[in-house]
Amino acid sequence: MPVYLDHHAATPLCAAARDAMRAAEETGWANPSSLHGAGRAAKALLEGARRAVAEAVGAAPADVVLTAGGTEACNLAVLGLPGTGPVVTTAGEHPAIGAAARASGRPLRVLAMAGGAPGAEVVEEALGEDGLLAVQWVSHETGAILPVAEWVEAARAAGARVVVDATQALGRLPVDVEALGADAIAFASHKIGGPAGAGALWLRRGMELAPRALGGGQERGRRAGTPHAVTLAGFGAACGALEARLGAMERVASWRDRLEATLEALGGVVNGAEGPRVASVTSASFRAWRGPVLVAALDVEGLQASAGAACSSGVAEASPGLRALYPEEPWRAESALRLSLGPEGLDDAAIEEAVAILQRVIPRA
Repeated sequence: MPVYLDHHAATPLCAAARDAMRAAEETGWANPSSLHGAGRAAKALLEGARRAVAEAVGAAPADVVLTAGGTEACNLAVLGLPGTGPVVTTAGEHPAIGAAARASGRPLRVLAMAGGAPGAEVVEEALGEDGLLAVQWVSHETGAILPVAEWVEAARAAGARVVVDATQALGRLPVDVEALGADAIAFASHKIGGPAGAGALWLRRGMELAPRALGGGQERGRRAGTPHAVTLAGFGAACGALEARLGAMERVASWRDRLEATLEALGGVVNGAEGPRVASVTSASFRAWRGPVLVAALDVEGLQASAGAACSSGVAEASPGLRALYPEEPWRAESALRLSLGPEGLDDAAIEEAVAILQRVIPRA
């Protein structure tokens, strides 16, 4: 059986999500907006999911907008929050933030990441009044934990609003939306053991949000369209299992360290290890390989990994995030291998099998 080490792209379903979806398929297939019994049953599932998401992130259910995924949540926030000032982001963002920022029609300022995350004073100066800061909390490629709390304070000092992409933070770090202080925070189900096709946007109470999808009044007029209650029930169940998931991160870190030591012993240079990281990922570059070629060679041997963000995996382009982080070393972006992991579907034996495959394949270059 292949060893799956691409959890930053999508996690296997956790048992709680799988069981919840199986049960929901019997009662949650109807339109939650319908007034009859089947509609009310689907609505109950929907609201149960909303409560579970809210409880997991320290929010009130009324402030949670359910979406069809993390990308939609990021797009909705960047394009829907009010303001005409500049959108400020970093060169290492996931396309869900970066592409939305470019499409916003507002002035765009992209902060360099070479040498590390920009300081709060750089962020404040770039924003100006009525600006929008749109940033990820945890790097999808390297797992670096970015100083989002400091950036939020800088944005507040500048009179700007803040969108945080927390899709890689949830389930890997404790999340308290009120404590963070942002105006909108995006989450995704398929990063925490839930199904793909479900996500959420937390919106600060009283914050205006222009809908991007029109046609219905769902989600209090903030997101039109019939929601998929079954998928969202799985998301809610995964949120309910987050405490156990966070408790497993120490074990996940030990697996990451074992893999990382192997990569370094084989000549790999670890990316993004200069500061704090989440436990679930390592990124390393090999001068003798091109990332996609190495990923294909590993796949043949039974190790499933990636060269970078899965949303860009069909594009023959070196990692923009690593290019931004190491502009003087372009080979790092061209030859990156990302191994990402979690508690679902892995054990010590699987990690040792992955180590053996790496030791067979990488020296072939």
